[in-house]
Amino acid sequence: MARSPRRGEVRHALEPVIGLDGCVALQTALILEALRWARSLAPRKICIAHEPADAGRELHRLVGDDVQLFPQNGDGISGRVADAVGRVCAHSPGPVFVVWPDLPRFHATHAEAAMLDLQDGTDLVLGPVFDGGYYLIALARPLPSLFALPEHVWRGPDSLNQILLAANRAGLEVGMLRGERALHRPADVRAALADPLLPDAVARALGRR
Repeated sequence: MARSPRRGEVRHALEPVIGLDGCVALQTALILEALRWARSLAPRKICIAHEPADAGRELHRLVGDDVQLFPQNGDGISGRVADAVGRVCAHSPGPVFVVWPDLPRFHATHAEAAMLDLQDGTDLVLGPVFDGGYYLIALARPLPSLFALPEHVWRGPDSLNQILLAANRAGLEVGMLRGERALHRPADVRAALADPLLPDAVARALGRR
């Protein structure tokens, strides 16, 4: 699930720290980092649901020919994810990993842990970020009831508790990945720069010399 790296349209909260051009460079680097990780898992089954709707051509130049692109469709996070999962599952039995390119670095262990949970019979696996929201949702199959939840359930610091309660009521078994720090706020930039294993493109976008 990715927003095209257009100047003035991405990472607004980080503009005072890295500037408009830095935000474009960072969004580009984060998309490519998530794509690197996805290619290590399923190189022939990668899709990008993009916004805005007219960004397909520019993203195609960025990501290459091995990625299927389609615009995000639906209301809010839940509607857009539900539509994207439905499109993917129409052509593939799953499981499906929904990823937001917000982490400075994706690990092989994110995928390994999620797959182990799904293979053990878990219905979905959540990868939460510390300030609310998710960097990854892994689904064994489409779950329309989950994505029919109100939009506010998917946002804010209490989102995880709300999703867990809803999943419990629906009789769904939920797995949990470790919480991660996404690149949302200026403090996240400082934390990322302290990581000696930060990918070079992300480090350059954040201003590391």
